[in-house]
Amino acid sequence: MLILTIVVILSVLIFDISLSLLNYRHRNQPIPESVSDIYDKKEYGRWLRYQMEITRLSIGSDLVGTAILLAFFLLGFFPALDRLTKTATDNAILQTLFFLGLYWLAVKLISTPFQIYRTFGIEGRYGFNTSTWKVFLADQIKAVLLAVSLGGPLLYLLLYLYNRMERQSLLAIWMIVMAVMLIASILYTRVFIRLFNRITPLEKGTLYEKTTLLAEQTGFAIRGISVMDASKRSTKLNAFFTGFGRFKHIILFDTLLEKCTTDEIVSILAHEIGHSKSKDAFKGLVFTAVQTIVFLGLFFYFLKSTALAAAFGFAEPNLGFSLVIFSILMEPIGILLGIPVSAFSQKAESKADAYAAKHTDPATMISALKVLTRENYANLTPHPIVVKMTYSHPPVADRIAALTKNLQETKNE
Repeated sequence: MLILTIVVILSVLIFDISLSLLNYRHRNQPIPESVSDIYDKKEYGRWLRYQMEITRLSIGSDLVGTAILLAFFLLGFFPALDRLTKTATDNAILQTLFFLGLYWLAVKLISTPFQIYRTFGIEGRYGFNTSTWKVFLADQIKAVLLAVSLGGPLLYLLLYLYNRMERQSLLAIWMIVMAVMLIASILYTRVFIRLFNRITPLEKGTLYEKTTLLAEQTGFAIRGISVMDASKRSTKLNAFFTGFGRFKHIILFDTLLEKCTTDEIVSILAHEIGHSKSKDAFKGLVFTAVQTIVFLGLFFYFLKSTALAAAFGFAEPNLGFSLVIFSILMEPIGILLGIPVSAFSQKAESKADAYAAKHTDPATMISALKVLTRENYANLTPHPIVVKMTYSHPPVADRIAALTKNLQETKNE
């Protein structure tokens, strides 16, 4: 089992690096005509340098993370962690919580230097980062406190159910996980995002009036449209839709308001409304529900393996380690699942673009996409394999080509 685990870890590493290199080597492909005006020659050269640095950092992070994980397995880190947690408490559930918490902390300590270099090094050099050390450190502390205060009790409850009911707890655990995900979606803009950002209602004015008119025309009952102070961390632009039913909410980055025209923002909002009309968030939740119960079922059959425990130096099965090793061995399945997930997501994005083109001017939506691409340094020539396996959105050239076709059809009518 140890050899199988090492093979899986190395295979995932090779796969990730291969995708990064495929995308990087594809950077010099001819730029599609539909997006040829997004960057000028000088800016495109700057984008190439940015992509080179991001790719190097990604590969370096993968190599270091994999090397440390292999060292953990080969040097007996996990059995030692198990012994440490058992000296801290006799409570089996707390032992598991401490085991997973310390492992999570170790992973975070390994990844944080790369995050710091990307934020204050690469993103700072290219003018994207606006965060300060105070904001960065506060974010890290809040994230840890949130994980401990919410994730800890939830995991305790799930472990308690498993210890009491074992495999009969599968349905109860699945239902609790899904309920928590639904509640988190509802509370995302009301609570969680406000721990990190200031959210304010969209001010009355031309944008508000046009947005309200669009909502009326599309029959979209929305609880609110708000602006988030994203500029305190980055200059990049975005907007997103969250929530279900009467809890639907659209969030605009303040950077979006600075860089886009009113009509471009309305087109972006129409795109987000298109997601709501297609019930994409609900479809995503259903897919997650199915995926979760399948993985839980597999995990439950994985837990009690004494052979697995012995192969890694444990005297008896360890619930926390079983979760760690299971997540590693399931990564290849996650990669394969990424293909239909990407296909579903890209199709949803295309439908949302078409919806926006129907209810606003397609030319304005094209203009908005070009602004988003330029300001976020999006890739104009991603490798088709990378797109198929990992992209949540179609390449911007494909999106603009589809909108251009729509625009021409509209003119011919």
